[in-house]
Amino acid sequence: MIPVLRDYQIEDIEELRRRFRAGAHSVLYQAPTASGKTVFFAEIVRSAEAKGNPVWVVVHRQELVDQTSRALTALSVPHEIVAAGRFHAGNGAVSVCSVQTLVRRLDKMGDVKLMVLDEAHHSVAGTWDKVISSRPDALLLGVTATPERLDGRGLGREYGGHFDVLIEGPTVEALTAQGYLAPARVYIPPQVADLAGLKTRAGDYAAGDAALRMDRPTVTGDAIEHYERICPGASAIVFCTRIQHAENVAAAFRKKGWRAESIDGTLPDAARRHRIRALGTGHLQILTSCEIVSEGTDIPIVAAAILLRPTQSLGMHLQQIGRVLRPAPDKTHATILDHVGNSVRHGFPDDPRDWSLGGRPKGRADDRAPPIRVCPQCFAAFRPAPVCLYCGFEYPIQEREVDQVQGDLVEAGDQERNFIRYQRNQTRSQVGRAIDREALERIAEERGYKTGWVDYVLNARAKKKGLPLRQGIYPAIDPSGTIKEIKGEPADAPVSVYAGIPE
Repeated sequence: MIPVLRDYQIEDIEELRRRFRAGAHSVLYQAPTASGKTVFFAEIVRSAEAKGNPVWVVVHRQELVDQTSRALTALSVPHEIVAAGRFHAGNGAVSVCSVQTLVRRLDKMGDVKLMVLDEAHHSVAGTWDKVISSRPDALLLGVTATPERLDGRGLGREYGGHFDVLIEGPTVEALTAQGYLAPARVYIPPQVADLAGLKTRAGDYAAGDAALRMDRPTVTGDAIEHYERICPGASAIVFCTRIQHAENVAAAFRKKGWRAESIDGTLPDAARRHRIRALGTGHLQILTSCEIVSEGTDIPIVAAAILLRPTQSLGMHLQQIGRVLRPAPDKTHATILDHVGNSVRHGFPDDPRDWSLGGRPKGRADDRAPPIRVCPQCFAAFRPAPVCLYCGFEYPIQEREVDQVQGDLVEAGDQERNFIRYQRNQTRSQVGRAIDREALERIAEERGYKTGWVDYVLNARAKKKGLPLRQGIYPAIDPSGTIKEIKGEPADAPVSVYAGIPE
């Protein structure tokens, strides 16, 4: 079945082509987990192959080799696979490569015009860097849901990465509203594990120390109890600290009567594929994992994520919870059971986030996490509200007497600052969803902004996209490549839209 591109994919492909046409050498494309990034770059590869341009698609897991191959096959794109024990020669124009195998065969590979890097937040690692450096003239297209390294550092060239330009796709909030992602319900039960004073190594909690705190019968038993109470029988992925932890958790679920297995990088490829397929068909109910299914795995039926691995990495958190956001028949929502407080550290899946090639500034890890209220009755987490959105628990109103006194302004505390950040993010999110002048004018009227604010926003967008400014008017571009008429003003110049990568 040939996939049909969604509107935002068509727009983002046109934007990508325009950037390459304007002279960009390496472009990083960000879009949420489950937004269809594989379909996005498969269409780019199809276009390049049709023009006779050699392409490499580079991935880091066997599961992603298979997923990419299926996407290209659906578009009738001939390709070869370069992976351990699975070298299949095609016409040589397109190669789907495991980075671990490719780096050992660079001298046997031909030239490449376009190199596509899936899960591009890994692209600064040594193996990836060697592959990229071997073909310095190739155009680079990186795709990722989280355009920063796991420690928060950026992927831009001036920050030690490889990319010159960042293109941001749709938000989780927008995709959920359109039905392309399942809405998430987050539960944060009281923590049984003592996570105070966890050691940090390479920007994240040390796996060994985290395993000592999490791999305990009391912690596992609590996780099983909440699974059975909140989403019993749902297909679920449990994210664990280490391989032994994953195996122990799977054994505990089996002891309670659930069909559960563990998966990790030491398993043979066939065994990993079999267990992932079994979860996708419902033959398995629980799959415990040590990293393997935290990225790229496409199993829409999975409806629950059980977090038993604490992390300081926003990227890892979003990659993990993104596994359960894909929609599926009869799937009304995704359930996230957070036993380690990752949601408190990093926020909800649909919180607005400002990505950049510079990464996340140090000392601002909490800026992206708005305040969270946890229901004491059902443990559901939600943005501050007087009533639980899921069980209806009403928080008692605490009356306070307010004494009016003279005094000086004082610095806001952490709670006040977090609430201010939350309100600011909500304001930015509303403006970001306003796609035309009319929508922005409504916002300006509601908030009492001056008339020049709308032109200011539109001109800022035009500048960001590199489009011409025209008397405060932001020119919209249609697929034909011409500037549309706006507010009765005739378009006075055609705009070229790049139609292929590369010539």
